[in-house]
Amino acid sequence: MKILKWVVPMLILLLFPVHSYPATLGSLRVSLIEGDIQMKTEDTDDWVPASINMPLREGDRVWVPEGGRTELQLRDGTLLRLGEQSALEILTLQNDSSQFYLTEGHVYANFRGLKENLLQIDTQVSSVRAYDRSIFRVDVSQGYLDISVFTGSAYAETKDGTTRVAENKTLSLGEGDYAELSPLGASDEWEKWNRSRDRKYAEQRPPSRYLPDELSAYSSDFEQNGRWTYAAEYGYVWRPTVVVSAGWA
Repeated sequence: MKILKWVVPMLILLLFPVHSYPATLGSLRVSLIEGDIQMKTEDTDDWVPASINMPLREGDRVWVPEGGRTELQLRDGTLLRLGEQSALEILTLQNDSSQFYLTEGHVYANFRGLKENLLQIDTQVSSVRAYDRSIFRVDVSQGYLDISVFTGSAYAETKDGTTRVAENKTLSLGEGDYAELSPLGASDEWEKWNRSRDRKYAEQRPPSRYLPDELSAYSSDFEQNGRWTYAAEYGYVWRPTVVVSAGWA
């Protein structure tokens, strides 16, 4: 039976502007690139330039150079953004948990917290975990770690125990037993940029009624790059309004 729910998944895998990537989107994809972002994957076994919609898997690594930024999107809509001079490794991608390792740099997480999922960002100093919807950032520099929570809460686990970091608080950890919990400081440029990105997502229209639930996290890409039209044989289908790869269907 020719129905839209089977047609649309084929469309999203082969479209999107210029930098199309010939594979399934999987559990994690690259949704924004600014600068010369580099990826090291099992397929390449070397550092290669990142591309929009590039699917990422367990064991892959991401490097953001000076002046760069990138955004990674999980299937449930959770967003991870990396600032300049950041190195991130993808440890596990499971249905109920996602785990990463931040060697250095900056991660801003907008965690959806759906279906009792777990988001974990490990560092040399501490493991940072979120269990419910939350927005927080993790900054690693020269052996020191800052965990700043803007919405919800996060938990920092070290060899000495677990500390809950509540909304509007920053936990600073360092070598030895150094630990300090304090109110959030003034917003810097990195935080302001992330809040602007969050507002953009919050202001988006609800997913089209023609889009299957499993693709709702990618609805903004459909809205920005095409439109829905009626086809006699299929009903409503999505048609791109941007340049796509040759031979897409």
